[in-house]
Amino acid sequence: MKQIPRETIDEIRSRNDIVDVIGSYLSLKNAGGRFKALCPFHKEKTPSFTISPDRQIYHCFGCDAGGDVIRFVQEYEKVDFLTALQMLADRVGMELNFEDGDGRSSNKRELFRIHEGVAQLYHKILLEHPEGEAGRAYLMTRNLKPETVEAFNIGFAPDRFDALEKWAAHQNVPSALMEEAGLTARSERGSVYDRFRKRLMFPILDEAGRVIGFSGRLIDPNDRGGKYVNSPETPLFRKSRVLFGIDKARRAMADKRTAIVVEGQLDCIRCHEAGVTNVVASQGTALTSDHGRMIRRYADEVILVLDADAAGQKAALRSSEAFIAEELSVRVASLPAGEDPDSLILSQGPDAFMAKVNSAVSALDFLIDTSAKTENLRTDAGLMRTSRAVQNLIACASGAVQRDRMVQRAAERLGLSQSALRRDMSRHQRRTVTPAKSDVSESKPVAVQVSHPPVEVALTQLLCLYHEEVFPVVADHLPPEYVTDSDCRLVYELLLDDSQNLLERIPEGRAAVQKLAVRIQMEDSRLLGKDASPAAAAQDVVMKLWRSALKARRQRTDQIEERVRLTMQLKQLDLGWAHAVQFMVV
Repeated sequence: MKQIPRETIDEIRSRNDIVDVIGSYLSLKNAGGRFKALCPFHKEKTPSFTISPDRQIYHCFGCDAGGDVIRFVQEYEKVDFLTALQMLADRVGMELNFEDGDGRSSNKRELFRIHEGVAQLYHKILLEHPEGEAGRAYLMTRNLKPETVEAFNIGFAPDRFDALEKWAAHQNVPSALMEEAGLTARSERGSVYDRFRKRLMFPILDEAGRVIGFSGRLIDPNDRGGKYVNSPETPLFRKSRVLFGIDKARRAMADKRTAIVVEGQLDCIRCHEAGVTNVVASQGTALTSDHGRMIRRYADEVILVLDADAAGQKAALRSSEAFIAEELSVRVASLPAGEDPDSLILSQGPDAFMAKVNSAVSALDFLIDTSAKTENLRTDAGLMRTSRAVQNLIACASGAVQRDRMVQRAAERLGLSQSALRRDMSRHQRRTVTPAKSDVSESKPVAVQVSHPPVEVALTQLLCLYHEEVFPVVADHLPPEYVTDSDCRLVYELLLDDSQNLLERIPEGRAAVQKLAVRIQMEDSRLLGKDASPAAAAQDVVMKLWRSALKARRQRTDQIEERVRLTMQLKQLDLGWAHAVQFMVV
């Protein structure tokens, strides 16, 4: 597991001013020492998204989103903590120094640098070098705009065995590292050669926009070799976890809550050029549940636009299983025979392509329609074979609602009763057809709305915002166990220890506590009454918590003397702080 020193995280956080970072994404307005914007995490007309420059946090009063600058990048860019940290480190020119769990220094940072350098080399060869003329001529036939070539950093690998070997020597990159990156290979006789030669080169980027591999396309049909050659599996590149174009598509996918998946890089690039930007492409491999999990972070629905031939139909059904297993709604769009997204957009325009996308049918309907072309659904045998295939697809659904809706639709399409279909599904365990497996099992986080006791929230808020005045009141007179809510108690104990850097000290995985910590730092407008001081407000809160604790203890005890003592203390609380403070001692 990667480990990053706390000091490094703190430095990245401190060097990325939250107003500057969020201001690069949103239009901000100064609002009396704070900044406001329309929240990017829910639809609203009146700004409720607020940034506190002095506390370096943000909070939306509409949807309760909140956190520090790292959390914002995670949520907005839909990336994990490490990726967000890397993006912020890159922004201020810092290097992320971390070690793997076994203590060995990771080569990944150097591999990223190598891939970026090679991508720039290929791009420069395509645009400027005589050896890139074949690539330039090919792109002219594909009618790609220069700005598209630039945006996707398309390049050309020259027809030489040693182009990268010479580049690596000039850059002082060890030959072994070039091999580890999958950019060169070694022959049986031990000589090193470039893996990609005389190919149009498409850099493959991760979600953070870093080059992790390449896909090379033949441009001369007379040349030997596969039409596409991808980078091999490396520490950076794993085909089961790569979607071409994800770095450019994720925002549009999140905005539309829909991802369009096409088959090839040129199909994906053409869609983006035409303004259809929620499009990604597979890497010439089966789409797996890993891909489904990637998409699930941004979208709820997938529209598959694969080839119309038998292989494309089979791939669509296989992909549907993997995506349905990740609780994604799946539809399949059918293009005219012989067409792909690239050719259709070129010949008929983006509207024609979107018309096909918008008319996509559910994966279930696509399966039944496809089966009806080879099976006679009027016969018992044909109907049973189709029904089994349908049941296998429905069995992939892990969500009860999704599964129930699929059963309803299948029964309607096949002319069966829902009860008969359900009986068959319960009687026949799912056949060997299973969704394409991912490399790592992973549970999905479930968002839970948490409500905290208002008086305990007020306690933490007072201690956070008015620490100097409130600390003597609560530290000497309120035992932590009297704070009954576990989230509030953790925040209370952290604040007793230190009022600074609260967010950074909350344990990982305590999302509800993170939100509470943000909330108490931002919602301070109605905390104090017109004439109340922080200390007086804290005294009132402490007495309320003591009152609740004493009543609970009195209800639990059977001893008359103890009940009398607790009753007397409750009466002292009614008389006010001066009387109650005599027994309220930690």
